[in-house]
Amino acid sequence: MAEQFLTEAQTKQPELTKHFMHVVKSGDLSHAYLFSGAAGVGKLALAKVTTMALFCLHPDETGFPCGQCNECLRIANNEHPDVLTVQPDGQSIKIEQVRALKREFSKSAVEGKQKVFIIDDSDTMTVGAANSMLKVIEEPLTTVTAFLLTTDYHHILATIRSRTQLVEFPQIQQEALVQFLKQQELSRTEINLALKITNSTTELDQLLADQWLGKMKRQLEGWLTWISKGDARAFPYVQTNLMPLVKDRFSQNVTITMICLIFQDVFNVKFRDQAAADLAFGDVYDLLKSMAQQLSDQQIVSMINDILTTSQLQRANVGFQGILEVITLKCLHVITS
Repeated sequence: MAEQFLTEAQTKQPELTKHFMHVVKSGDLSHAYLFSGAAGVGKLALAKVTTMALFCLHPDETGFPCGQCNECLRIANNEHPDVLTVQPDGQSIKIEQVRALKREFSKSAVEGKQKVFIIDDSDTMTVGAANSMLKVIEEPLTTVTAFLLTTDYHHILATIRSRTQLVEFPQIQQEALVQFLKQQELSRTEINLALKITNSTTELDQLLADQWLGKMKRQLEGWLTWISKGDARAFPYVQTNLMPLVKDRFSQNVTITMICLIFQDVFNVKFRDQAAADLAFGDVYDLLKSMAQQLSDQQIVSMINDILTTSQLQRANVGFQGILEVITLKCLHVITS
């Protein structure tokens, strides 16, 4: 877990990581920081790595923690007595949680001179919790450092913002995302597909869990094979091969996006002559090229429009299997007409 935080911080926010290692090494760490940025940009990882740097027994010459010592490992695993991470209890951080935090603030460090508190999703604090937190921050102790994490600092009380040092996290650069995906051992086309779906590392983690993206990609390529032939076996394929991979609304939305990307690839092969390595479904390039030659531009656009229009049935709470089956029938109709 420690190595995971170290890698994530360096990959997603190399400049901020370097800055905070210098700040820790020079002893200039402030008493409270407000980390603000989109989900998945590395806020928690940087808070954890900075905390490790404070406690690490064997930091390198730049102050970067080793990630191997007992201190680093306990911090990463939320087992260090002088490091407390607070997360929402249900949908919000409640006043009781902040009161418990205040009691910890008043105690001396158990094993050293420093105490650290990381407040994840701090924008979910109730009004009472936020006001209680304000009192904590208003009375800073030199031995205490707090990290408040949020997706949007505007959702934090102005009085809290004024008493913390705001750090705005930039969006992750495309090169860093590609590097992150390569570390997951994805193929070139899987990387293309993932980045066309999202640039959020939180969502990428969801896509990669249990190799879901690769599994759905292969099943959709099988579905496309039946569609390209105008074969009605594409219809039962939805239930037997696609639906077992669809578990929630997120996977539903991604599945629709992936189907659209298939026909976008067909369009790009037909009119832009894109190479297999540049496509989301380049592994079945011959199939895409065959469809590009078979279909007119009007037919391709019609398919994409039908997919998007049918997907709106989700708002009417129509079952997702039914939506995929309607999409399948419409695609078969275009192919055979």
